[in-house]
Amino acid sequence: MSAPFIGDREQQRKNAAAVRTPKTAELVARQIRNAIIRGQIPNGSSLPAEAHLIAEFEVSRPTIREAVRILESEGLLRVARGARGGALVRKPDYEMVARATGVTLQAQGTTIGDLYEMRTLIEPPAARLVAERNSEAGVIALREHLQREYEMIHDRQAQSRAIGEFHRIMIEQSGNQSMLLVAHALQDLVGKHLMLARALEPLQDMTELERRTRVGLRSHAKLIDLIEARDGAGAEAHWRAHMIAAGKVWLAEVGPNALVDLID
Repeated sequence: MSAPFIGDREQQRKNAAAVRTPKTAELVARQIRNAIIRGQIPNGSSLPAEAHLIAEFEVSRPTIREAVRILESEGLLRVARGARGGALVRKPDYEMVARATGVTLQAQGTTIGDLYEMRTLIEPPAARLVAERNSEAGVIALREHLQREYEMIHDRQAQSRAIGEFHRIMIEQSGNQSMLLVAHALQDLVGKHLMLARALEPLQDMTELERRTRVGLRSHAKLIDLIEARDGAGAEAHWRAHMIAAGKVWLAEVGPNALVDLID
């Protein structure tokens, strides 16, 4: 009887050969990347001089330059060429994620309907988390912003940006960092298309437009009341209904099959 778990040794050798060994530049880039993420190299500071890096990592100049190019392509370094040039550290932030997400969604031919469907899936549970985890602080932040929304009610474009900001603040108050990352990743796209929907509004009666806006803001106020009451289930149900109702109006203007467009 053959020994168990012993496969074709030739295939094992082929599999082992197929495992790519990281290049030295990738290993150097990995160490610098980890130092940036951990804050060992402060955001906005200059990367140590090339000669220092060569000595520290005991590698060649081309290897260091390739490692810098890798980190630059990832957005972790901003390199200025020339006699006074250098590499400035840029710690990962939400703007970096938002840009990459927008470009990727656009490249995939993602529709506005798809984008809004994602928001409808994540925002109601976020509202519940705010009510159950962070009611007091969440109410303060949201009420302050709601007041600004009312102050901007006569400026359609500014008011559109304020509405998008209300959604972001609400998710931020949930305390779930993964959910907040998704919200920030979608924020620019959401804001851009909300403003487009406002620009395409066929209704020119400002009185009626403001009446519809006030209905939406009263819904914002109701969400805040539910959060203040720590009614997680109620906040989730209300915000789901709000998102569905608002989506019917918003998508009617832009069109659910319109493609995500971020690149100017």
